[in-house]
Amino acid sequence: MATVALNTGQSEEELPEVSNQLREARLEPRFGSGKGSTPEAEVIESLAACTAVIAGQEPYTAEVFDACPELRLVVRFGVGFDAVDVPAATERGVLVATIPGTNDWGVADHTMGLILDLAHGISRHDRTMRRGEWQVRRGIDVWQATLGIVGLGRVGRSVALRAGGFDMRVIAYEPYPDTTFVEEHGVELIDIDEVFRQADFVTLHLPAMEETEKTVDAEKLAMMKETAFLINTSRGNLVDEDALFAAVKSGEIAGAGIDAWTTEPMEDPRWAELETVVLTPHTAPNTHGVLKASWEMAVDIVTQVLRGEQPEQLLNPEAWEGQRR
Repeated sequence: MATVALNTGQSEEELPEVSNQLREARLEPRFGSGKGSTPEAEVIESLAACTAVIAGQEPYTAEVFDACPELRLVVRFGVGFDAVDVPAATERGVLVATIPGTNDWGVADHTMGLILDLAHGISRHDRTMRRGEWQVRRGIDVWQATLGIVGLGRVGRSVALRAGGFDMRVIAYEPYPDTTFVEEHGVELIDIDEVFRQADFVTLHLPAMEETEKTVDAEKLAMMKETAFLINTSRGNLVDEDALFAAVKSGEIAGAGIDAWTTEPMEDPRWAELETVVLTPHTAPNTHGVLKASWEMAVDIVTQVLRGEQPEQLLNPEAWEGQRR
């Protein structure tokens, strides 16, 4: 019976259906944690004798693959794969897959929630009320405001759809746009600098890649209106956090909603100083519906591969050809 590591930080008690499904497929689940800060040695230990892993944020490097010769498949429990060295996996014949389309609505909903919170000061008012204070602060309108979307992939498009319900003007930067979607929903494609200059809310939905690191730096923040807000529900390394902190604290921009952090868990106490930021612990995709859909797809990919079927979600299909030889 092959062993599958489930390194998402959930226990067997939390995932009885997943456990049953794997065992019915003659696979033995092994539950573990998968934090980005997990040392390579612990990752290797968690993968001992495993054929496949449903991975969290832990690193998958050449050293990990070399130490785990039985590993055939890494399924990232999400759409980002920056923690996986895909070329190293391919070189060693390890398949890598993600689970696209399973968290779009959760992240998009959370993005709109942050926008509404920032605009109306909802959580800020809540904090003052809990202290027994009655402080009424005037908000700004989301209705017919300009929303700037940086990255118009699945999540970005889902945010654009929600923005339509608020009659927002939607502008976006996307180098490889879905032109049919853009035309049908009246999205204005413009230069990234113009997105930052014109938007009342700028929301980030780019993949974490070397070329997207610190897309938002001091220069981009200086382009924004003083009344504008930045929202990041994508990846922490898209933003120069020092520059963002300085911009909010100085009043260069109005505030920020942050769900994704460069280092997670985020333990930097300075963010608590800022009243006009809303902070969440990378929880945008953490809904019952998203988790159910994510587990269904992840387990399906594992069972397909071990039945000898090639799943469409592979990032490195060339490794499949290597396994088949």
